[in-house]
Amino acid sequence: MAIRIVTTSTLLAICLVGAGCGSDGFWSVGGDDTDCEKAGDCPENPNGNGGHGGTGGVDGTGGAGGSGTGGGGGATTKPLFWVEKGERTAEASRKPWSSWWYPLWEDTLFQGKNSELSTLEKYDAWVEKHANLRTSAAAYERKELYQPRAASWSGLCDAWALASILEPEPTRSVQHGEITFTIGDQKALLLKTYEKVPPLTSVGSRFDGEWDDVYEDVLPHDLHRVIETELIGRKRAFIIDNDAGPEVWNEPAWKAIVRVERDEKDSEVAHVRTWLFLASPHVDDRNFVGMIEDTREYTYDLKGKWQGERFGVSSSAWTDRSQWDHPDYAIVVPDRVPRGSHNPHIRTELVDRIRGR
Repeated sequence: MAIRIVTTSTLLAICLVGAGCGSDGFWSVGGDDTDCEKAGDCPENPNGNGGHGGTGGVDGTGGAGGSGTGGGGGATTKPLFWVEKGERTAEASRKPWSSWWYPLWEDTLFQGKNSELSTLEKYDAWVEKHANLRTSAAAYERKELYQPRAASWSGLCDAWALASILEPEPTRSVQHGEITFTIGDQKALLLKTYEKVPPLTSVGSRFDGEWDDVYEDVLPHDLHRVIETELIGRKRAFIIDNDAGPEVWNEPAWKAIVRVERDEKDSEVAHVRTWLFLASPHVDDRNFVGMIEDTREYTYDLKGKWQGERFGVSSSAWTDRSQWDHPDYAIVVPDRVPRGSHNPHIRTELVDRIRGR
């Protein structure tokens, strides 16, 4: 079921997704859309604050990403966007796939086992034989990128999340002469070509435990707007870090069930229960094909004003257990991303040739 959304301002946060499962970002705010006062549909903001600009605002006037504690004054403000009462279900037109996430402390990318070449050893051998080039991808990975004392959660889950949304899943082994690239090999090479990408649009900032970090971020109305625009509106998956704390576990969100209800007594509150369906990277078999599902339930209150069956959103707050168990940030995935690897010996066009693309 489609939903009509009227967005009255634009929020962008640029986030560089690098090696490991984490990402950091910084806010920039822009946009100047329809004036709701002319349309006659501005909900009242009883607190005279909140909205754009996070907890501190950008210029004292509020803005998207606000918590309701740092905006400007005034009896009425523009709604950030509108939602409708009821339950909606939406899923991405292309489902992501699961894959092992290759922790930085693991040596399987470059170290062969039981007389079997590792993925990058196979890559080096294939490049020499079929591309008439010499590469040292396995040696470089071992010397420069392998981190045996890395944090337990550090790995390529960010690269996997992107690849699983944007790329078809490898589903069979590929034979090149005496070299066999298993499904796991192809997924590993594909992930390595998505570990170094340009800045992506991020909503919310990573919580890394510093004194000035905001644990409540990502704010629920910002996450809700991503669900509305990406999954419900565009039928496109997006990425969340499902851990609100310092650890980072990026996973693709491919389906959502959203239930919006009125508060029986307060016309300025809408209660929301959202189920997000995620793909998981925790596979037992590196050659796994398909998707392992990870489902999360979140509850929150949207604040603003009801007008008929729709609600103009101005701020929000997590409720119940979601106050401490909620996404840390969300990443909006474009249709295409320029690919690259932190390993200079891994070339995207060669990986695609191996995969038969």
